[in-house]
Amino acid sequence: MTARSAGLVPVCALLLGALSLSKPQSNYPPLPVGRLVPGTEMTTSRGGATATLLPDQKVLIAGGKQASGAILATTEIYDPNTEKFSKGARMTVPREGHIAAVLEDSKIIIAGGQTTGGAALASSEDYDFETGRFTRRGNMHARRMHMAAVTLRDGRVLVTGGEDGAQNLDSAETYDVLTGKWTLVGKMTTPRANHTATLLLDGRVLIAGGTGLHHNTLASAEIFNPKTNQFAATGSLREARSQHTSALLGMGKVFIGGGTGASGRKDILASAEVYDPQTATFAATGVMHEARFKLPPSTALLDDRVLILGGASTAEIYDPSPRRQGFQTASGNLDTARFYPAVIELSDGSTRIFGGYDAVGVSTAKTWIYRP
Repeated sequence: MTARSAGLVPVCALLLGALSLSKPQSNYPPLPVGRLVPGTEMTTSRGGATATLLPDQKVLIAGGKQASGAILATTEIYDPNTEKFSKGARMTVPREGHIAAVLEDSKIIIAGGQTTGGAALASSEDYDFETGRFTRRGNMHARRMHMAAVTLRDGRVLVTGGEDGAQNLDSAETYDVLTGKWTLVGKMTTPRANHTATLLLDGRVLIAGGTGLHHNTLASAEIFNPKTNQFAATGSLREARSQHTSALLGMGKVFIGGGTGASGRKDILASAEVYDPQTATFAATGVMHEARFKLPPSTALLDDRVLILGGASTAEIYDPSPRRQGFQTASGNLDTARFYPAVIELSDGSTRIFGGYDAVGVSTAKTWIYRP
């Protein structure tokens, strides 16, 4: 080594040190991504059940399919303070893959899904928190399973598409708690099942992807306007996807990730994208660490990140902030890849995961807790 080159060593070291200090990530250290830990088991195994937060911060877990294959009418109440489950009232009919939505009067409307024998249901019922009982309500205008539902700002519940056992549907309807009736609204631009419905900040609803009339995977998306009760096309997804997940981000955009692609179950996606209501366009936003499908809605955490569960044994967190944008894997694992678990975030920022199916369709009574 020459004297000249030797003299450059400390200078280079200083320059490298200065460069490393100037990296953006040094000013924005990674946020902790939390961990998955086992929880208390439910009273029975359930896959395709619903989990709904009650006014007292307990959770109603309803229906689903047992490990034996029986579709359940039973429910249970989970108390996060004691980590215990207790038996709840029975629904009026066994259901799996149904919808559950909170109403303005502290009741929960439960509708559709499939029942014993695999038949799609049109029936609905509500759960009264005060009495702890279910009461039969009016029928929807169509039998529906694999549909999507969202509670609108005006208190109505919107249910879109799904399949009736013979074909995928383009119809949609709303439930009004004041009348206890279902009312048809305008038709979607195309039949859809296994799609997502996400309430936007302005009260409209983004309907994205799913499978179409011929069970083809869709890239199209549309917007429901509750003021006109009509649907209108919006920009298309960058990738056709079905059985995916979605979540509203704090800035008003919508995260969409995973699902099956154009080739169906042979094409499970790890890609993700974000919808911007201002431009009515989707933009790619990175790739998850694992390809996932048969996902429940994702959880928007209190700090605006998104928790993605299902379709794998791991949990991933999507960070939308420009400085950190991307995916990280939480510590801990589920016992195996779990499909269609019931997932809900509690007021303390933790998320509970209940049951779900394994790769061969057998459900479990196991639960997990995600702690940020």
